[in-house]
Amino acid sequence: MAHPTTGAVRGSQKLLANLAKNGEVPALDEIKKALGFAQSTELKVANWLIRGIPPAYLNLAAELQVPVAHVSDVVDRFIKLNDSAINLKILINGIPFPEIATIIVRNAPEEEG
Repeated sequence: MAHPTTGAVRGSQKLLANLAKNGEVPALDEIKKALGFAQSTELKVANWLIRGIPPAYLNLAAELQVPVAHVSDVVDRFIKLNDSAINLKILINGIPFPEIATIIVRNAPEEEG
């Protein structure tokens, strides 16, 4: 959200402003770059939804699938956004050993219904 006194874009709004282009889903390489990951990082985007067009508030609802070894990298990147609206849910799957994590990211409350 824009800072109330300076109007500067901060947090998830800054990230989304760079990725929101005509409401289209950004390319995987663009997402990796915005999140600060190496291009070799294994990352799948199961769902990515941006609502709103700048300068409106942009809502993000995404599901990122990463190897368990990269969960801390993803969480760290979202923490560095310094955005209190970011909501992360982490689901870890794999039998007999955890292999893949699905990280659900939102910057707005879930819609009821």
